Amino acid sequence: MIPRFLAAFAVALATTFAAVPVRAAGPALVFDVETSRILYAEAPDQPWYPASLTKLMTAYMVFDALEREAVTAKAQIVISPRANAQPKTRVGLGGGKRITVGEALAGLVIHSANDLAMALAEAVSGTEEDFVAEMNEMAFKLGMLHTRFANSNGLPGEGQATTARDMAILARALLRDFPQWNYLYAEESAQVGHKTVSTHNDVLKNFDGGDGMKTGFTCGAGYNVVASATRGGRRIVAVVLGDRTSRARTSRAEDLLEKAFQTRRGGPEGASLIDPEPVSGEALIGAPHFSLARPAFELMKIRNCWPPAPKIETASADDQALQATAGVNGGPDQGPANPKSAPAPEKPAKVSANKVPAKSETPVKAETKSR
Repeated sequence: MIPRFLAAFAVALATTFAAVPVRAAGPALVFDVETSRILYAEAPDQPWYPASLTKLMTAYMVFDALEREAVTAKAQIVISPRANAQPKTRVGLGGGKRITVGEALAGLVIHSANDLAMALAEAVSGTEEDFVAEMNEMAFKLGMLHTRFANSNGLPGEGQATTARDMAILARALLRDFPQWNYLYAEESAQVGHKTVSTHNDVLKNFDGGDGMKTGFTCGAGYNVVASATRGGRRIVAVVLGDRTSRARTSRAEDLLEKAFQTRRGGPEGASLIDPEPVSGEALIGAPHFSLARPAFELMKIRNCWPPAPKIETASADDQALQATAGVNGGPDQGPANPKSAPAPEKPAKVSANKVPAKSETPVKAETKSR
């Protein structure tokens, strides 16, 4: 027999989130940061491509290096040719250019810059390959048991996968372990070198109480977001994966957050926590068993997908060879293939010079496409 308090909790939660649409694709999870209690979950352990949500783990590793004093925020890093060659979204300062770690972090978190993700990885660990190995080790230590990263920026890579639950665990770890950097997620713009960068996070810009954290997109992943909001001192985080459009991603995250704020502070008693069941130390020694993420384009049609997602059922030998070489087609934060379908440019956001070191050159818009 189900205890009365659990039955009452189930009814209350079902009532609060009754209007949340059931979707054929796209996991989601909402939790109360103070207690880690789950307020809503839909397929939270379904493997999914992280896309640029990967950069939250990259940021965690850099914050950890700063805490260990392996690097400093004012230290200069060099944009290597390999980092500079990363596709958009990017800041595009140029190979050989120098910026501070603090500036690079701003470009990473606020603008989702693929070139700066790799530059930071190389600065912290020497090579991106070593950095990614450390990312995966740290992710497992944090309890992200079904996540594997293949690179520092979320571009398609073999075996790369995560879950809504694991992204929730990572979001909580960032807010808990490095509170001094929380302001970065709430910034709408910043100065990086001589360029101005701005956020892609519409939840941050439009939702009452929105204060971070990160968006992501590839053709395989669809539109992802980890969105945070605070009202009356209560902070809630929503993880949404695999939506069809940027607007749908924002709408779904805002809807989940709004309904979550209607629940009791801390979450209902007896609610499950975001952490999976404890595992023994012996189990942690071996590598976790990963399920391959199912590409979003197999489940739904992604609009403005560039390059176009392959037609799996009729792929030619050449297409299959290309896919095997490049992984899942598409890259984080890449915009529409057809320029005519691109949205009108937004007004430049204000530059947060008080938070991120700025240079005296005339600001130049960073290289970006909508996502």
